[in-house]
Amino acid sequence: MGEIIGAAILSHVPTIMLPERVRLEMNKGKGDTTLIEGLKRLRSEVLDQLNADTFIIFDSHWHTTFEMVVDGREHYEGLHTSDEMPRSLQDIPYNYDGDPELATIIEETAKNYDDVWVHVSRNANLPIHYGTVNLVHHLHRGERVLSIGTSQTGEPEDFLRFGEMLREAIEKSNRRVVLLGSGGLSHKFYSLRDIRVYEEYDPKYLISPEAREIDEKIISLFLEGKHGDVIDLVPEFRTFSPEGRFGHYLMMAGALGQKAWTAPGQKFSEYEASAGTGQVNIWFPRPAAGWEG
Repeated sequence: MGEIIGAAILSHVPTIMLPERVRLEMNKGKGDTTLIEGLKRLRSEVLDQLNADTFIIFDSHWHTTFEMVVDGREHYEGLHTSDEMPRSLQDIPYNYDGDPELATIIEETAKNYDDVWVHVSRNANLPIHYGTVNLVHHLHRGERVLSIGTSQTGEPEDFLRFGEMLREAIEKSNRRVVLLGSGGLSHKFYSLRDIRVYEEYDPKYLISPEAREIDEKIISLFLEGKHGDVIDLVPEFRTFSPEGRFGHYLMMAGALGQKAWTAPGQKFSEYEASAGTGQVNIWFPRPAAGWEG
């Protein structure tokens, strides 16, 4: 029987792929981002001990429309250049295995749900996105990787319900799975004329004090394991344009018991700004009593 052995909300911002010299210049020489060191610590202090078979990445940078799309291919190898930021993210090498068996189980399980719409794509020409590539670069040590897009038409109940279905599929497998919600918190950028002025990492450079306030409230609830309160706060949070409609978190929460999920989070970075958006790395370990607490 398969199981979920851990979960995390992780930042995939392009900054984590830039040379140190560039990162320090962006921060006006005030030190480096904590996001990279946090990912390194997460790998060495947590993931190295878990013996995971598969990382499922909820990629908030991969936008779908008519269904939840699962990338079901067997292997990925090549160079990734972002169409959004080709100056910063160009020719990033990647080489990792997918999990087509788990993708097929998800596909079959979804057929039993009349309110969950899933397409498993095995198309060799399907693009990959830096929400997946950046995390694989820092965290992958041979695990299979199954990437899932985030529907730009999805409502909270759609993401939560998909997560329920996903958990059932995982339990039908023989996989030890870590869920990685790849994306940020509030996600409004400064205008093109101003964006280069606000590249520093201090959260005072968030797009607004109100965005910072609600981000910090979400983080506080994460750390206390109050996922029911986070879910209740989502309608208000959505007025601050959370990345991917916050689907990367909600799909995870759906798989882990929704409002019954009580696992407290552990920070693996400071809370940072990125061109006006909110970013943080938080790990949720599996409590001894199970995900539902």
